[in-house]
Amino acid sequence: MVLPQFLLVDDSYADVQAFIAMIKRIGLANTVQPVATVAAAQRFLLEREASRLPVVVFSAGAIADGDESELFAWMEEQELPLSAVPTVSVIKPLDMHDLIASLKALALPERARIDTMTLTVRVELWPSGTVLDE
Repeated sequence: MVLPQFLLVDDSYADVQAFIAMIKRIGLANTVQPVATVAAAQRFLLEREASRLPVVVFSAGAIADGDESELFAWMEEQELPLSAVPTVSVIKPLDMHDLIASLKALALPERARIDTMTLTVRVELWPSGTVLDE
């Protein structure tokens, strides 16, 4: 199984850095791929669909070449099963509690791993329907 990657659609460098830091602070092991435009997000999603790699989309509302509604509408129009991609609208200013609540609302399977070297917990979020072996 491949751990889902987070796609962050945001054209603010400072907000991207804050989001990545927040994901790390929460303890999520999923990697974040930031893109600044709807077109770049579409390319990323098409590449992920072609290789069957899972992704969760986070969008910051208005971005360089449009807004999240355009991206979400495009996802719905695709003949590819992109409509099954979990999406989260990121409310600014970024708030860790809001982000955690949004992630919990997705009800994605999760697995916690403890790093015995650093005594930190890393949480992995998986696609819906994934059966996790413990």
